[in-house]
Amino acid sequence: MANSLKKILTVFLLSIFVLGISAISFAGMLHIVAGNITSKIGGSTMTISNARIIIGDTTIIAATVVVVGQKTINGGVKWTSANAVGKVTVVLKDATATAEGMHYNLTTESGTFTKNVFMTVAASQGNITIQASKMNFNTKTDLYSGEGSPVVIQKGETHIEGKFFTYNGKKKVFVVEKNVYLFNAKSNQKAWADLLTMDTKNNSIVLKHVKMEIILGTQSKKAK
Repeated sequence: MANSLKKILTVFLLSIFVLGISAISFAGMLHIVAGNITSKIGGSTMTISNARIIIGDTTIIAATVVVVGQKTINGGVKWTSANAVGKVTVVLKDATATAEGMHYNLTTESGTFTKNVFMTVAASQGNITIQASKMNFNTKTDLYSGEGSPVVIQKGETHIEGKFFTYNGKKKVFVVEKNVYLFNAKSNQKAWADLLTMDTKNNSIVLKHVKMEIILGTQSKKAK
């Protein structure tokens, strides 16, 4: 009797789980591979341990992910958000990010990384790394924005710092603002500016309201 009841309960929980996946299929199927999934019968919260969640071109990997939903009129659940507790790795179409926390909106396909964010972006002329304290991202529009003290962007020999940044993954363009600092180790160039725009497709940088220092042999020249 106990074994039969256990089997019935297991089938019932699996049925709820499948229904939950179907409920968030408006933007595409959600695939979950996990060590354990804990959920109350009829509840609107799932706690997933050793989680790997795949949504289109996005893969979320974390020790613990809490998926939260809203009850629908017909008694089902529409799953709306996924929250990673602790270290999380997110593999995107052209980038990989790690952080100590993440909130992801399953409806808008947008989210926020928090604490010690590190992202590597694949570029045609070499990978670009970004370090920030907080980063917003949208996997549908391929737009990213963040802040730090400072934000640090590294592209080959080019080192960039600033308070805020945005990145358009479709146009391959970075914009860095406020207290911008640029250093190129190969050319020994230093610059301080209000705003920097870097186009990674044509490998160009534009600085606005800039002061630059160029080392010529053993001398330096500062432009104002």
